[in-house]
Amino acid sequence: MNNPEYKRIQTEIAGVLAEKLNVEVPTEDADLFETGILDSQKFVELLLHLEQQFGTHIGIEDFEIENFRSIDRIAALIIKHQNAAKQACAAVAVAVDRR
Repeated sequence: MNNPEYKRIQTEIAGVLAEKLNVEVPTEDADLFETGILDSQKFVELLLHLEQQFGTHIGIEDFEIENFRSIDRIAALIIKHQNAAKQACAAVAVAVDRR
């Protein structure tokens, strides 16, 4: 994806992995589990840091390993959450305007 926002999020995720979990990821599409970069403990730590970094809540419905297999997939999940939050805010704004 050539979206600048998507690229920025990928860079931030790589930064979280490097700075908070002390791991380097060779590419955005590297499998974080198969390469051994993420184990169950680091996965939980990553979730906490992602929620803090991006100000989002990652719910149980998103706890599929495929969503966290690579930086690319994590970025897609973050964008999905951000878009959902924007839509929710827009819906609230419309509802308030109608009052």
